[in-house]
Amino acid sequence: MNEWELLIGLGIIALGVRTASWWLQSWQLREYRFDRMIANFRTHDGRINLLNFWAFPGLFPRPKISGRVIIITGIFILLSIGIVIGLHEVFVNIENWRWGWNWTKALIIWERTLWFTVPLAIKISALPVWLRKRSLFTKAGKIIAEGHNVTCIGITGSYGKSSTKKILVHLLRAKYGADAVLTNPGNENNEISIARLVHRNHRFFTDPTTGPKKKFFVCEMGAYKKGEIRQICDFVKPHTGILTGLNAQHVVLFGNAAKLRAAKFELAESCSKTIFFNADTPALVEIFEDKEITATPIGICKSVAENISSNITETKFHAYGKDFILPWAGEFFVGNALLALEVARESGCSPEELTSFLKELSPLERALHIKELQNKATLLLDPYSANPDGVLGAISHLGKFKGTKIFIGIPLRELGKDSEKIHKEIFKTLKNIDAHVFWFRHDYEKSAKEICGEKFHGDNIKALKKMIKELKKDDAVLLESRLPKNIENLFS
Repeated sequence: MNEWELLIGLGIIALGVRTASWWLQSWQLREYRFDRMIANFRTHDGRINLLNFWAFPGLFPRPKISGRVIIITGIFILLSIGIVIGLHEVFVNIENWRWGWNWTKALIIWERTLWFTVPLAIKISALPVWLRKRSLFTKAGKIIAEGHNVTCIGITGSYGKSSTKKILVHLLRAKYGADAVLTNPGNENNEISIARLVHRNHRFFTDPTTGPKKKFFVCEMGAYKKGEIRQICDFVKPHTGILTGLNAQHVVLFGNAAKLRAAKFELAESCSKTIFFNADTPALVEIFEDKEITATPIGICKSVAENISSNITETKFHAYGKDFILPWAGEFFVGNALLALEVARESGCSPEELTSFLKELSPLERALHIKELQNKATLLLDPYSANPDGVLGAISHLGKFKGTKIFIGIPLRELGKDSEKIHKEIFKTLKNIDAHVFWFRHDYEKSAKEICGEKFHGDNIKALKKMIKELKKDDAVLLESRLPKNIENLFS
């Protein structure tokens, strides 16, 4: 190997490390799931990234360090060494091969096939991860089984899980104390995160001398395919459950709407006492009418509440003979609040206590919340609402403002065959409230232009900056879903 071949080889290796890091980060963001990766590559931007030649964004993408990343990296390095040495030997032994630089050729092929090598390393890593998971779940199940005076409450659904959980946890802590309630933070709602939470807090379950006599484990459960919620329930053993609602979110991962419904219903089938569900969701009502379960099903309709009204800072409603103030903006939160209130009532809170507790609820950073800009305009932030109902609810709230209305968003993912229909509904709703629409992806751009007309600005940052400068009181901007950092920075 001469000096030039060495320099070129080192350059290719550096490029390969960057490419492999980008692929590993992409897989990590989708929880190393092949179904989610395939769904991503069905989008416009996903296809561009799949076919790119070193042109993906970011100077050096870096996945978060974790035990699985370390395992995958080790397997990847071993595979890479084997592939490069093997290719080099092939080139050396090919008869009449005229062109030299066999190491360089081997490295080029290695770098251009990383799209295959990284997933192969991920697939191989699945075996030790599976063995670790089985051990983790077994230990978590034993800890919960040995629990003293702990009521386990499961929450799942296509949308509204985090907001319902936050309300319920707040109500129970207000009644029984902060150390009486354990819950999973943020969106750490998969089976591994929940099992690790149980391990870290084993004394909460097993030590009768710590904390109050009555304790609650409020567990948000997420899933992308049938069987995952049942896997969580197998070790959590929920007494009470809440089904917040169903829509098309992630339906492409489940395969179809029927499988999605069956997956979410696994919580109801696993509860031993009571299951509360959103009776305004026809699909849930239909399932409960068709199936028999051990727990007592209790449907909660939004019509339980009367005199619902919302302004830009809070929502009011009347229920159980009391007037409630929910310090979150958006009438769509009432359904979630009612589910939480019902479970809290069953857990020992009186209506009088609930009215007092609810109005002290802190802001929810993971759902629609509001900030005032320097020019007195209102900024609506809805960073985690990646489902149709949440987005439409946020748009409805944007429509309450009297001045200029600006919507900034990106496409919703993993909606299956109804994706085009759902996005058209979103654009029609934006047109009805006379909103300016900025759209920072190319998917569904054609439909947006047809429906919103001259109010659709696509990814025109120059036009957006100009409109931001002209904002004033009574104007509002809605930032929907996880937008690129350069867009969020315009309002910082």
